[in-house]
Amino acid sequence: MRRLIYLISIFYLAGCSMLSAQEKSITISSGKKSIYINNAPKLVISTVRLIDENGNNIADAGENCKLIVEVSNFGKSTAKAVSVLTQLTGGVTESLTFSPNTYLGNIAPKESKTAEIKLVSGVSLDDGMAKFEFIAQEANNYDSPKKTFDLQVKAKNVPLAVNWYYPVMEKTTVNEGTYTLKACIISSKPIVSADIFVNGQKLENTRGFKLLKSNTCNNYLEREITLQKGDNKVKIVVKNTQSSVSSEERVITYSDVEYEHRLALVIGNSNYKSAPLKNPRNDAHAMAEALRKLNFEVIEILDGDKKSMKQALRDFSDRLEQQKGVGLFYYAGHGIQVKGDNYLVPVNNDIKEEYDVPDEAINVNTVLAYMESSGTRMNIVILDACRDNPFFTRESRSMSRGLAQIYAQGSGSIIAFATAPGSVAQDGSGENGLYTQELLKAIQTPGLEIGMVFRKVLTSVKKLSGGKQIPWTNSSIEGEFYFSK
Repeated sequence: MRRLIYLISIFYLAGCSMLSAQEKSITISSGKKSIYINNAPKLVISTVRLIDENGNNIADAGENCKLIVEVSNFGKSTAKAVSVLTQLTGGVTESLTFSPNTYLGNIAPKESKTAEIKLVSGVSLDDGMAKFEFIAQEANNYDSPKKTFDLQVKAKNVPLAVNWYYPVMEKTTVNEGTYTLKACIISSKPIVSADIFVNGQKLENTRGFKLLKSNTCNNYLEREITLQKGDNKVKIVVKNTQSSVSSEERVITYSDVEYEHRLALVIGNSNYKSAPLKNPRNDAHAMAEALRKLNFEVIEILDGDKKSMKQALRDFSDRLEQQKGVGLFYYAGHGIQVKGDNYLVPVNNDIKEEYDVPDEAINVNTVLAYMESSGTRMNIVILDACRDNPFFTRESRSMSRGLAQIYAQGSGSIIAFATAPGSVAQDGSGENGLYTQELLKAIQTPGLEIGMVFRKVLTSVKKLSGGKQIPWTNSSIEGEFYFSK
């Protein structure tokens, strides 16, 4: 018996190194007996509950609530880069807003973590149940079974209401003389009039005015307005056959600068001495060309060594500090995470061990520090660098797969990953990597605000990868930004 157990142990230890992420369970047979060995994580969403302001366990219109989702790992190994995907699948869906992805990080065996999903129930005319669906997604595709949750929604007892779509924020700065207002008018009676006021003056010109039906709004308003220099205080006043209502006021500031300065540093590294990559050079060049067409000045570095990358960063920082506006940093190539810090790897690196990384690579925190100290209105950082480390194979406690989470500091920053923190993205088989391929499409689509750009990319990449690659963003942006109007 001892000899059998010894042979099984040797076979298992030797076999583990050959198993892929999808093959961490194996069955060994000896005679009439079988021993099942499972070394995979097992995620389960154990509970979902609502916390609401008045404690009646109902999402009342206008009430700030949060959904509490508990995720447990009942498996034998750590679940990597877990995030909770939240979807509305039916029932009352109008005016419910929430974050579709909530990042939890790694979950050890027998450990549980809780996701708090902020939920705002806007003004709606319908009472009923909203049907939610939750999945805990894991970097190596050890996803949890689906968990459903029925949320009781209570309408606000009003005959008429206006919910803003654009502008999103109470205060918005733009650099073009026209702006398209978008709002949802919810009315229990036929609408008599919908008037737009700018700085207290009613707009008489009705050209371009639209009041349409849609799947999510029974009266969708869209209207392009002309802005004056400085502040434009905008509100919508609506009347139906029963009552009238005024929207919240929005302030749109039209800057005196005719064109806000846009500067991008784009780096793509493919031709590494070891572990070369097919797509980053193509990705970076395509991104640079697209950004130039979108009125960005572009510093483009292809197959950069450490010296050229550092010099480009200094030039980038100096020009941002002088010209302000919007700064964008894009990197495609190898990226390494060591002790929670992320590093971008030059092509001429001499990395053999973990301790070589700080001297041989560029710390992403250096890039962020340059940009955040420049005084720009908005900083955009895009990292298509979440590829697994190929440079040294000795196991390290300080090094993890993919890149670590980075948090946007202050206001006016958005950081985008090609895939969720702690997981890896593939180089791709086409001319461009999957993430950059979809990002190029989104930034060149007119009328997409920057938050919508990255949500659109997430949806496309997840679908095309069959859920294996899920892009990630972290932001603290104020105001609005459009790559293309």
